[in-house]
Amino acid sequence: MSEKINIKLPVDLLELTGLSFKRLEEKNLLIWVLELYSEGKITLSKAANLVQMKVDNFLSEFQKRHLKHVGGPETLQEAQKDFDTIQSLHKDR
Repeated sequence: MSEKINIKLPVDLLELTGLSFKRLEEKNLLIWVLELYSEGKITLSKAANLVQMKVDNFLSEFQKRHLKHVGGPETLQEAQKDFDTIQSLHKDR
């Protein structure tokens, strides 16, 4: 597991959202990773791994928010892996 950092947020967020501290932390991480993925700063598999989700669940969260992916894979292997993942997800539907 990698090192962690602490980010300070207003305590009012807990009350406003009705979320527990843990759930708020998870949600903020997910939103941050979704943004990084949409900007092309991390790969699909890295994004899903960071939030401890299966790739198809991460893609579902991404699509649910109507985000657009502007980046691309850094290597041919990453492109092939992403393509294979998406193809398998479409076969399952």
